[in-house]
Amino acid sequence: MNLHIIGITTEYNPFHNGHRWQLQAIREIFGNVPVIACMSGSFVQRGEIALADPWSRAATAVRAGVDLVLLLPSWYSLHSADFFAAGAVKTLAATGLVDTLVCGAEQDDGNSLAETAAWSLQAETERQIIALLQKGLSYGKAWETAARQNHKDDSWFKGANNLLALAYQKAVLQNRLPVELLTLPRQGSSYNDTELMPPYASASAIRTALRNNYVPSSLASVLPEDSLALLKLNEIDYPARFVLQEKTLTLLLGSLLAWYDSHDLYELSSASQDLCDRFHNARPELQQGYNTFCRSIANKRDPLPSVRRLALQLLLHKDRTFWTETPEPAYLRVLAFNDRGRSLLKEMKGTAKLPVITKPGSKEQYKNTALFPLLQLDSDTSDLYQLLNGNIGVYGTCFTTSPVYLK
Repeated sequence: MNLHIIGITTEYNPFHNGHRWQLQAIREIFGNVPVIACMSGSFVQRGEIALADPWSRAATAVRAGVDLVLLLPSWYSLHSADFFAAGAVKTLAATGLVDTLVCGAEQDDGNSLAETAAWSLQAETERQIIALLQKGLSYGKAWETAARQNHKDDSWFKGANNLLALAYQKAVLQNRLPVELLTLPRQGSSYNDTELMPPYASASAIRTALRNNYVPSSLASVLPEDSLALLKLNEIDYPARFVLQEKTLTLLLGSLLAWYDSHDLYELSSASQDLCDRFHNARPELQQGYNTFCRSIANKRDPLPSVRRLALQLLLHKDRTFWTETPEPAYLRVLAFNDRGRSLLKEMKGTAKLPVITKPGSKEQYKNTALFPLLQLDSDTSDLYQLLNGNIGVYGTCFTTSPVYLK
């Protein structure tokens, strides 16, 4: 009997004990199965700058037990959870190998999840949501209300992990993908908790600790050894790094908002006109810094991650058509792999539904291909990531960096 091949969607920002537990649980359930991860790149779905570059984070994941890490194209990370989930699920399915998707959730009820996902995709449900939004409910509260009114499990609309699990299941159903979704209970702190609670602190809590001047070695109770090693690399002063990132974002947005009105912002993003109006009108708040500026704009309809994703979209200088016409994944970009991952890559030569990219090489060779728009955005986000971390003049790493092979 062939082994299952498991797919997981990740950000590993950073890889923590909860992620390690998930990999151990997968092997306890399925045996010593191959695991393929689809991971976000330089920016994560919350609209934040990743703690480390994609190749370094992918290598840490492989050392922890993932066999092959593929990049989630940046377009999907710079959109809401449904787009993020659909991009990842389609990418994993396109390997032609993954037959089971595993994700974390606040609960473990696959039947309830599948039923709720199917209901949420119905046209009548969409009309009900629109009516509730017109009454002034926030997007999340509208879904909770509609679920209760239709006697569905409204808990799938509460909590980041449940929302993502629901989004993964919807993507599977919408695209009729030949994969099964399995949820595993999240361990320890919730996704948004900022208090450092060993042994399973959330990634949010770990990033908050770094921002508050915790040295990486003090996080040994919540991070595996390889994650600690990555965070300690080059002895980075994290509070100073966060300050640099905020100052740079403040200057870049200040320059942009000096030239563009709210209609221009709308034409350079996927955001609503209302959010663009508020974004433009909040310009004076930039005097208090990027973080204060974003918090002043966020509300129930447009939470903080939505505002941050808008800011990043604007700094990447694409038009509205690019951001609003949902693309299909165009390639399988390899970030890191081990020996078993190398065997999976060989097998993918016969099974993959999309081109497999290891080291792209030259931008020129892709300019007239269907791969170019998404690949160019990956390159632009890599360049912006370097700039925000003070590496001025470092360009093109997306096209020149090879995957990490760990024997």
